Amino acid sequence: MGLFLMGITMNMYVNLCSGKEERKDTLTVDIPPVYTDEFNQMVHILAEEKNITARRAFVDMVKHTFDNLMEKDYERKGRKNAKRRGHSS
Repeated sequence: MGLFLMGITMNMYVNLCSGKEERKDTLTVDIPPVYTDEFNQMVHILAEEKNITARRAFVDMVKHTFDNLMEKDYERKGRKNAKRRGHSS
């Protein structure tokens, strides 16, 4: 006798196109629910606080998160990893 575990899977579709778009791409990403729940909460808080739509808040969160991470300095971790591998910086 086998034991089958079935997880609850939720699919979420977010349309970021304005309807005027001629071309549209679809991106499917598998994300643990804890991350999507937290992200959605942040989107709705931003939308309420700034009096904007949830769609705009979602787009701004994605765009500006990328920008902020690109400015972040990851150099320190790289130096530690180089030392672990025996490379001198």
